[in-house]
Amino acid sequence: MAAKAYSSEMHSIRLGSSMITYELTRKDVKNVNLRIDAKGMIKVSASRRVPVDYIEDFLREKQEAILSAVERARQREMDREKEMDKAPRLYADHEQLRLLGRVLEIKVIKSRTEDISVEDNCLCFYVKNPQDVRHKEILYEKWLKAYQREVYERICHQVYDIFLQFGVSYPEIRIRRMTARWGSCQPYKGIITLNSRLIETPPACIEYVAVHEFSHLIYPNHSKAFHALMTKLMPDWKQRKKLLNSITEWN
Repeated sequence: MAAKAYSSEMHSIRLGSSMITYELTRKDVKNVNLRIDAKGMIKVSASRRVPVDYIEDFLREKQEAILSAVERARQREMDREKEMDKAPRLYADHEQLRLLGRVLEIKVIKSRTEDISVEDNCLCFYVKNPQDVRHKEILYEKWLKAYQREVYERICHQVYDIFLQFGVSYPEIRIRRMTARWGSCQPYKGIITLNSRLIETPPACIEYVAVHEFSHLIYPNHSKAFHALMTKLMPDWKQRKKLLNSITEWN
């Protein structure tokens, strides 16, 4: 039997005084189903026959409970992230690291050949001496820089394909840790800089930042024309921006 195709899309709705983004998945279910995930994201599933207006009326009816559940989930996530960032890293079994929107557990494996790899929900450290914390730290920092470069360049090349029509040249991609921006663009120098912490966020968020910065190669400011281009090239960019700003707190 062929697998049933499900479709998901992001929507925004005002609940109380807040604009909330929720994910709507169309599948073969009898009722409108609602859940709040561990990060405080609202997940709704419903049949394709159920209108969006009906779904949003349903959410408004339950807005008090929804907003309360979202706040609790986000507070737990913020507390967990603060603990992850505060605690000194030993790069030992069961410690957690964030990559591409996922929380991965470290697994340390004694090996003659040293390497780090993502395997299922684990970040596996293959090292000669599992007790040498500083060596594991150096190994991870080297691996992470290469991983960031690989992921960012791949996404930027995919994004660049849609900008070829505007005749822009592929920019120099730089990566550094920034404390107040996700990315920056120097259009006259052809340089785009991406925040190294973006590697913690889902690919959809990295794609949004890349499209934003590539758009500055055409419009250096945040004019109406700039935002119109963003909407044309990435219609859901506002939802991606909200997702990005909701999941990672600046330290």
